[in-house]
Amino acid sequence: MLVDSLARHLRPKRGGSSSSSTRQDIEDDEDIEEDEDFEEVKEPFRAPAYPYRALGETEVRLLRIIPGTDTIECILHQMPLAEVRHFYALSYVWGDTRHQKTIILEGKPFHITSNLHEALHQFRQRPHDIGHPNDYFWVDAVCINQDDIEEKSCQIPRMMDIYHAGHVVVWLGHVKELPAKSFFKKFMQRASSTPPKISRDEAIKILFKKADSMWMDWDPVDEDDNVVIHSELGQDFEVIIQAAVNILNRPWFNRVWTIQEASSLDTYPRVYVGRHSVYLKKFIALWKMLALEHRPLFLSSGSARMVSLDRIDQLYRSALFDGEDNPDKTDTAEVLLKLLKIAGKKECTDPRDQIYGLLGLLKDLAGEELPEELVPDYHLPYQEVYWRCAALLFGSVGDLRLLDCGRNEIDGDVPSWIPDFRHLSHMPVVRREESVRVSSDRRVLHVRGCVLGTFRDFIDGCASSHIWPKLKAIPIALPIRLREFEEYILEPSASIRGMTIEEAFDDMMRGLTRLIPAQGRETFYQVHRRLSNSFGGKRSWYHKRKRTTNIRLKEEAIADQLSSPFLLLADGSILQVKREDTEVRPCDLVCIFKGAPELSLVRASGESYTFLSQCEVKSGPLKGEKFEDDFWDDRDMEDFELV
Repeated sequence: MLVDSLARHLRPKRGGSSSSSTRQDIEDDEDIEEDEDFEEVKEPFRAPAYPYRALGETEVRLLRIIPGTDTIECILHQMPLAEVRHFYALSYVWGDTRHQKTIILEGKPFHITSNLHEALHQFRQRPHDIGHPNDYFWVDAVCINQDDIEEKSCQIPRMMDIYHAGHVVVWLGHVKELPAKSFFKKFMQRASSTPPKISRDEAIKILFKKADSMWMDWDPVDEDDNVVIHSELGQDFEVIIQAAVNILNRPWFNRVWTIQEASSLDTYPRVYVGRHSVYLKKFIALWKMLALEHRPLFLSSGSARMVSLDRIDQLYRSALFDGEDNPDKTDTAEVLLKLLKIAGKKECTDPRDQIYGLLGLLKDLAGEELPEELVPDYHLPYQEVYWRCAALLFGSVGDLRLLDCGRNEIDGDVPSWIPDFRHLSHMPVVRREESVRVSSDRRVLHVRGCVLGTFRDFIDGCASSHIWPKLKAIPIALPIRLREFEEYILEPSASIRGMTIEEAFDDMMRGLTRLIPAQGRETFYQVHRRLSNSFGGKRSWYHKRKRTTNIRLKEEAIADQLSSPFLLLADGSILQVKREDTEVRPCDLVCIFKGAPELSLVRASGESYTFLSQCEVKSGPLKGEKFEDDFWDDRDMEDFELV
């Protein structure tokens, strides 16, 4: 099935130009050459598909935008998917549903979100690389009856078929220029010897053109034939990096549905920011090079999605070869687990879509019908959807890294081991553990392991927003939090291990230096000391001027790290409790389960245990321990019932 799909989509599609030029970039007196191979096909009469009528099993609704300059008018047709010659499948973010615009659909008012309205308006102008005015668009908010629960449940498993059949276009929104500078900043810029910076619009245009021309006309290269990024982008490097950050921080990169919409198997989605466009795969390739040169780019929220899309593409590629990673060699549950781990944390309006939003990819990769536990059913509460999915995954695969969640906000009576899929962390490859099993009533998770003991001291977590440092001011709660951490966790750990506080702190922050250079005007520890010794409040003009990008990233990294609960073990090991909302009690136990790469915090509940959180060893003797077979050689293991 997958090979057939690949073959189908390797065929060239009309309208998919490899150039990023747009109609606005073409001189007014230059004629646009018409496609000589294009033949106008007389279409059969199709009745309006709005007001909605029931969809047949193979049917879809498709939207056509009528050219014009006034209110957006569209027509909606209903037809079998196989009969459609060409259409564009739009990937976008709904945005705030409270802010709506009105279009005319089949002569009747129809309400859509502002972001979709912007997209339809942009594509109504027919950019040079978007195709013919008679082309259809598939837009979920219009082409699926959102008020019909049965229809939504039936259409979700078909979405990958729809995106495979169409040419995917991604709408990220308009170009957002930087706010106007103050008089003082303009004066300082004029007084400096550096030339004026280019606009955000120009930076995005250059960024996309560089992505389109990679490996063709880039120059210069070093003695090893590697492109010198700084030299290639010249004096505008920093501005272009900021344009890339602006793009990666857009909501599209955080939403669940956009994962499968952009992973449409060699249909080469094209990304639009205003009038500028580029193929997504080329943008990912350029992002990799820029991020290696400018590692803080990895901290942009969209970078996690770029990694996810790249890994999903590798999953598709592996399906073509007879290797261990071939999805055809694994069961459906394991493929879903891989997708969940690759996708990581993602946003959606309906919490059920944390699972349902990946089912199109799952069905396409696994090549099988969905098991009963995963068939979309919007009548079920999201808690039941999560419970069914978790029981299937733990029972089939037994990978305890599913317990790794940043928060657990599931309402209702569900077992403590059910992960909140809204806060699931990115994880490595699947790790099977045969000793893990689920009880027949799906209420108990049976694992094996051992209790390492209680902890010497702890501090509870706090909301990161309460201690997040700003340019203008340091929250009063931040120095209080840093002093609390040093008194109860950092200083005792350093004393037990016979080292200085600075050495213990640097050991804790070592992993972050891969993204944020340790050196600079201030080291991590110097930033920590300065913040902890402050009284909070407004920064002086002098300190705002000294706050470089490197210092800002260090301040934010420290606040982000230290907002979590922390435990101090008797051997001086410092554990970060990964669920930020965990309320630690002195009687809680630190355990290690066989097959889990990290420690767990549990609470005795009669003869059973309530699972609280996994814990990451940030510093101390346990740091770097893999908890593999040699760790268990002299351990007395016991059975744990997590309820």
